[in-house]
Amino acid sequence: MQFITFVGYIVKYLLIGLGIAALFIVFMPGRFSLQDANQQATPAQQHQVVATIKPFSGYADMLDKVRPAVVSIRARSKLLPLNDPECRNNLRSVPAGTNACAFLNNGSGVFIDKEGHLVTNAHVLAKAESAIVELLDGQKLTAQLVGIDQDSDLALLKVNYTPEHILPLSTEDSSRVGDIVFAIGTPYMAFEQTVTQGIISAKFFSRVSHYIQTDAALRSGNSGGALVNSEGKLVGITSLSSRDESGEKTYQNFAVVAADVQHVVQELLEHGKVERGWLGLNGDMTINFRSIVQEMGLDPQQQKALAKHIEQLPYGQGIVITAINGNGPADKAGLQALDIITQVNSQPINSTADMMAAIWNLSPKQEITIEYYREGEKAETDVVLGYRD
Repeated sequence: MQFITFVGYIVKYLLIGLGIAALFIVFMPGRFSLQDANQQATPAQQHQVVATIKPFSGYADMLDKVRPAVVSIRARSKLLPLNDPECRNNLRSVPAGTNACAFLNNGSGVFIDKEGHLVTNAHVLAKAESAIVELLDGQKLTAQLVGIDQDSDLALLKVNYTPEHILPLSTEDSSRVGDIVFAIGTPYMAFEQTVTQGIISAKFFSRVSHYIQTDAALRSGNSGGALVNSEGKLVGITSLSSRDESGEKTYQNFAVVAADVQHVVQELLEHGKVERGWLGLNGDMTINFRSIVQEMGLDPQQQKALAKHIEQLPYGQGIVITAINGNGPADKAGLQALDIITQVNSQPINSTADMMAAIWNLSPKQEITIEYYREGEKAETDVVLGYRD
């Protein structure tokens, strides 16, 4: 009797298990497909799937589409007397039958729209009376200067030509340190349209623009060329700078961020120049206590008060106004020396570079909100920017 009962229990739970399995098969057939299981389990089929993946073939296809948007620029000055220093110190041409020379400059440029507008560096056109643009296919065009901005070292040209390939300027910068980038331009080595590869090494703000530092090699003549990412999108306009260290010239590879170039281009098209807002702060704005004391000649009591106010701030935040332009925008808004600015338009200010970046690309007559501390008390004021000379 006990044996029959035991067998009954086994049969009962076996039937329950089979019922549950049947429900899974009915409602989840894909999970129990023999065909799928065979496909997943067969090594030969797995190898076949991997083999169909197209191998990476490099960036040649992308560059084929990008390179025609980059041009070479030959800039030439007016004729100069042969005894002029420019005739001795710079690349020059001497027209036959004359007692004169012309200063020559080579650079690169980028088509940014179908209307024939080109962006290049301002120094490429230094002292230029004429500029010839040479396309990748060898075609030569005469360029007209639309506008130039020495502060950002950018210039806008136009040719009577509708380019098939362009590199539009973006209004936002999404590039990051570590991104793969390609520099395209024509260096001073008789090589047309060279391409060098590297990464974005650093990003920073200086004077009036945001910059990209890259280890993609640049040479003289690359100035004004394109810096593109691995998708072929323009991230910056290249510019080669140099500095002397112990008598040796060290070259630094930079590019002006495309979004900042877009702002300059828009200003040049609308006004013929870049109109930048002016806040009216003078002196060496900093949070460095010793520097402030030395610049302003603070007495011991003022030093003690300033040290206390700086200690109340989050570490590294804020800049101290060390001098203010009388009757300037900041002065009219009630700001004073020794006020500590911590935010502009809700953006934290941690350095002088942050302060410059917050206002340099803003237009005159634009209103900004400044948060600051005065004698330890938090305050806020609105400032209408003036015109920068």
